Amino acid sequence: MNYKQLILVWESYHYRFGLAGEGQADAIQAVLEGDPGLVLNVGCGLNGQKVANLASHCDAQVALDKDAGMVRAAKSTCVAGNATFLSADAHSLPFAASCAHHVIALGLFAYILDPVLVLREFRRVTKPGGHVIITNSVSRSLETHKRAGSDAGLALVEEAEGYCPAASGDVKRRYMLIFLRN
Repeated sequence: MNYKQLILVWESYHYRFGLAGEGQADAIQAVLEGDPGLVLNVGCGLNGQKVANLASHCDAQVALDKDAGMVRAAKSTCVAGNATFLSADAHSLPFAASCAHHVIALGLFAYILDPVLVLREFRRVTKPGGHVIITNSVSRSLETHKRAGSDAGLALVEEAEGYCPAASGDVKRRYMLIFLRN
């Protein structure tokens, strides 16, 4: 295997779920394998392979995006039998309270103007003891999102930062916050 092939293998492993920094997919996988129920993948984007990779670590996944074209693209390339797709807005999710084991939003908060509102909605649909996991480029305020999680009634249980070539800004790093819903 040459150097370029090795880099591609490395990147596909670390970013197997999408917009997560180096080592963050491992932390996400550990959370899911500890309680592999229903996962809401909010802001799933268009890559069906990333949706399928995430689906392989949970009992069921609903992949959502506000952009119906993104949802169609992801659905057309996803081979996971336990993934369903839906066009929905993160501000008002069409789910009953406490229905999901976990909510994951990788890169979504770069597009969210009111993170407290969205994190309150994520808390509403997450079961007690479930997790809300978000990632964002380090070019965006970490403290804003930590405070927003606290204001939404979530408890921060893990924070990590890692290299991510897809991160916006000059510094190609992404942070991850894992919140617990009490």
